[in-house]
Amino acid sequence: MNTSAKDRVGTNALLTMIGDWSAGGAGPLHRRLADAIRQAAETGVLPPGSILPAERGLARALIVSRSTVTAALNDLKAEGVLEARQGSGTRVVGPPPEGPPGATVLPGILSVPSRNEPGVIDLAASTPADARALPTVDVDLDSLLRAGPRHGYTPEGLPALRDAVAERLTLGGLPTGLDEVLITNGAQHGLALAFTTLSSADDPILVDEPTYPGMIDLLASRGLKAIGLPRRAGGIDVAALRSLVVEHRIRVAYLQTSVHNPTGMVADDWEFRALAKACDDLDLAVIEDMVLADLRYDGSEPAPIAARVRRANVLAIGSISKLGWGGLRIGWMRASSASMERLVRTRLTDDLGSSIPSQVIAAGVLANFDRVAAVRRSTLKERADLAQKTIANEIPEWSVHPPAGGLSLWVQLHRPVGEQLAQAATREGVSVATGVSASVDGGYADHIRLCFDRPEAQLIEGLRRLGVAWRSLKP
Repeated sequence: MNTSAKDRVGTNALLTMIGDWSAGGAGPLHRRLADAIRQAAETGVLPPGSILPAERGLARALIVSRSTVTAALNDLKAEGVLEARQGSGTRVVGPPPEGPPGATVLPGILSVPSRNEPGVIDLAASTPADARALPTVDVDLDSLLRAGPRHGYTPEGLPALRDAVAERLTLGGLPTGLDEVLITNGAQHGLALAFTTLSSADDPILVDEPTYPGMIDLLASRGLKAIGLPRRAGGIDVAALRSLVVEHRIRVAYLQTSVHNPTGMVADDWEFRALAKACDDLDLAVIEDMVLADLRYDGSEPAPIAARVRRANVLAIGSISKLGWGGLRIGWMRASSASMERLVRTRLTDDLGSSIPSQVIAAGVLANFDRVAAVRRSTLKERADLAQKTIANEIPEWSVHPPAGGLSLWVQLHRPVGEQLAQAATREGVSVATGVSASVDGGYADHIRLCFDRPEAQLIEGLRRLGVAWRSLKP
């Protein structure tokens, strides 16, 4: 293979491509470095054929030992991401081999790619890019054996993790005891348990419009009918809620009362007070989504609806997935002691408990909560600002709603071409979520949702490709 000057990647260029690879992560430095280079190769930011800088110069630029760089590159060579050729240096081969990608045609979260295809930058899935936000948590056999029953089954969850969750909720304004917390396999599992417990097939369910895309599929799988409650500028229309509940005889509502997904907006405190009163007046059962509660950029923590109601039944749902890493599959539910018994019985019909190692790691994350949350909020705010600035330069005709928290931008295209744009974007090597995937009635065809929680170089390149896709659409 011939080598040309254009194939060689300069040290400064590589540092830009891998971004803040060592910040806030866990594990040995060489593994974090390998992860960052692998991710750049997987998304095409570091294209096949690129020749990396010499190890000694790279180590100097990264301010690490040469052995750290050597170990990282050796890992990637063993995976087939890199290859070393005599006389031509270390070359990028491409991402690790994968099986054929499966096409998805269903709405909601099932329309979001479940894994990256080689060369595709994923701005569709509103999740952390990887596990680097997790703090270092030691997990060994002895700690696992001490963590819970020796047989490893804990339907309610490890007491240590339940206690840590209860403490976090109490500090956030929702007094909570150990017996009011159930550990789940992520928030989606908690939502499924809640609907199974509170509703029956054909029941009308009040849902934010637009809403979290996973809600569309969940309701459909339960045979439940979604009734949209419009959200405008992040606000909750309490008068409309009262009217819809009476008109459709609604008994259960799913509401996001922290940072709203997909808009990234937040409601005012007076709306929370009015909403809590309405739930009490209507005797409305509420599934309160608090997954993004810790990721308001200003660090504020308004008391949730569960802390404000007097008699309404509220099941609060949380997760470690956005704060740390979705791969842990750890979430939680907060419910009254009376509701908890029924929830546990429901869970035992198809699941005997969450992973003990994941629960131990999650407890370690919560033990470092203030530091982890502060770093995440700061990083997300920086990425949100970068994404908005890049869009303003690349695609100035779009309107972006500045988020107050979370991982995503809600973008108005001013043309009902979200689906066409998503298809064109895939051809350019970037994936986005359409507004339709977040709508209970097929609306928002003129919107897309973009996740900006990606390394800087990957985010900028993804938005550049998206601009190319946009310009390929005929007005």
